[in-house]
Amino acid sequence: MTATWVDKIKWFVILVLIQGVIISQVQVSRYAVPLLYVVFILKLPSDTGRKSLLLYSFFIGLCVDMFGNTPGLNATASLWLAMARPSLLRWQTSRDSSDSFVPGIKSMRLAPYLRYVFPSVLLHSAVLNVVDAFSVAKISDIVIATLADTAVTVALIMIIELVGRKK
Repeated sequence: MTATWVDKIKWFVILVLIQGVIISQVQVSRYAVPLLYVVFILKLPSDTGRKSLLLYSFFIGLCVDMFGNTPGLNATASLWLAMARPSLLRWQTSRDSSDSFVPGIKSMRLAPYLRYVFPSVLLHSAVLNVVDAFSVAKISDIVIATLADTAVTVALIMIIELVGRKK
């Protein structure tokens, strides 16, 4: 149990630092911003309680917001993802609800994992970009930014998952 908490804290800190210090300085084209910290929310065990999931998501989003000087944007998007995650995960697994597993290619296989990650990241990116724009006047810019963020983030998550799988 202690190793689990230590691992969660370690991943939390590493992902926030990578997102806040390195990735926030990188922008692919004018739109695509990698949202790597989302992997923390997606990789929490399937039996994580609703309250814990919301708290983890809020705090990682809030920490990224502090680094990026974006008051509440990432926290809001992370909370939306946390609320949708149990349904998205159940939709892609044929496991009994009492089974506990960490979502990944090893536990879900490639296609179901992609079908879980893509809509999750798309939802997160859409909420983030809509709240950031705070208007639908530039809907085409919002859609382009959402799709670009999603593509880059899913590609990074899959690279991390495939590299981690080799171990």
